[in-house]
Amino acid sequence: MLKESEKTFSLLQKSLDAVLIFSGWLLAYYLRFNLIPDGQKGLFDDFFKVGLTLVVVSYFIFEKNKLYTSHRFSSRFDEIFKALKANTVSFLILIVILYFLKFERLSRIHLLLYFVISSSFLIISRVAIRKLLKKIRRKGKNLRHVLLVGDGKNLLEYLRVSRLYRDSGISFIGWIDAGENLRDPDIDIISSSYSDFIKETRPDNVVVSYSNENAKRFSEFLKNNYNDVIPLQVLPDLSYSMVGHHIEDFAGIPLLTFNQPSFSSIDLIFKRLFDIISTGIGLLIISPLMIAIAIGVKLSSSGPIFFAQERIGLNGKKFKMWKFRSMRVALTNEDQTTWSSKEDPRKTKFGSFIRSTSLDELPQLWNVLIGEMSLVGPRPERPFFVEKFKDEIPHYMLRHKMKAGITGWAQVNGWRGDTDLTKRIECDIFYIRNWSFWLDIKIIFLTFLKGFINKNAY
Repeated sequence: MLKESEKTFSLLQKSLDAVLIFSGWLLAYYLRFNLIPDGQKGLFDDFFKVGLTLVVVSYFIFEKNKLYTSHRFSSRFDEIFKALKANTVSFLILIVILYFLKFERLSRIHLLLYFVISSSFLIISRVAIRKLLKKIRRKGKNLRHVLLVGDGKNLLEYLRVSRLYRDSGISFIGWIDAGENLRDPDIDIISSSYSDFIKETRPDNVVVSYSNENAKRFSEFLKNNYNDVIPLQVLPDLSYSMVGHHIEDFAGIPLLTFNQPSFSSIDLIFKRLFDIISTGIGLLIISPLMIAIAIGVKLSSSGPIFFAQERIGLNGKKFKMWKFRSMRVALTNEDQTTWSSKEDPRKTKFGSFIRSTSLDELPQLWNVLIGEMSLVGPRPERPFFVEKFKDEIPHYMLRHKMKAGITGWAQVNGWRGDTDLTKRIECDIFYIRNWSFWLDIKIIFLTFLKGFINKNAY
């Protein structure tokens, strides 16, 4: 029943969009050629035909951008953004078509008016439809009745998200084979078999998830019930995918990649551009300070100004991370298997100062500039400790799924120096899983606010 109503709703939405697009085109024509001075007359028939072409183009572009699929689990802003994106693409395609057809009567004012009007129509219609569906679903109509099956822990996340989107119209009618630890007080535990239950109650969807330990039970369930008209939705066990996952189509074969961060190539390009611009400006501003530190290092003890240390970065690749030298040359490379302590005898007096203020890290801006590091990311570690901790600390190697940074979420939360490594890794995993440009900005701001001078920086 729900499937039929969704088909009907999709057809109505397509029809409404076609009317709105065509009406916007004609309204723009009326405003340009009837109300705005110097408008040419007698072009209505030509513009009418172009408007019909625009409706066809918009339909295919809107369909391709999945504007007519269910948006129960997407926000209002996501749907609006998707509609505006599709409208922009169809608008640009129309311009290309008219260019090749040499339609010389095109009015730039008309095109601008149409784009503004059609975009406004699409936004208003989608906001109004969402409000209407919200009222309908609160009255118990247009609900999607879902049956849960299995003991997979990600069913709890599915429940959480469903309840987060309160207006999605998801109604849970029961839970079969839940297991002792996955009981929910608001959902009935079904004791009867799956086949008996669906004979009495026909759910709109069945969401299935079993833990890896019960893979055999999951396989048996699919084998016995795949040949049913009720849609089966499978939630894979992603217990070991800590920093995200990625689904791709390989010549018709679906591939699920574990621990694949969710950010796109555009996100990475934007992050890299931000690194280059910010680092370039930063180096110009602090160059007098760096010269002063270099002089201080040279005067404090004999030896080179800079110190390079091998670290592990993105995807486990080794690189040389640069610092201002803070220890005596004779002892600098003496031991690569220990951390510096507060009373470390290897440090010079000036070295203690620049380490406690994190000024010794400034040469890493060069690592950022050449692309070996980023301004923000998990702090890189020496190869010896990477080998030591990868089997001792859960999820340790996953921190190398993102480019190493000068500062990071762990550092601004106080987990630096000789502190709990498990907490530090948790922060790194959180950062990679939840990365955004604004999170980077927040971390940089917090670094300036409280990250340079820290009781654990020595």
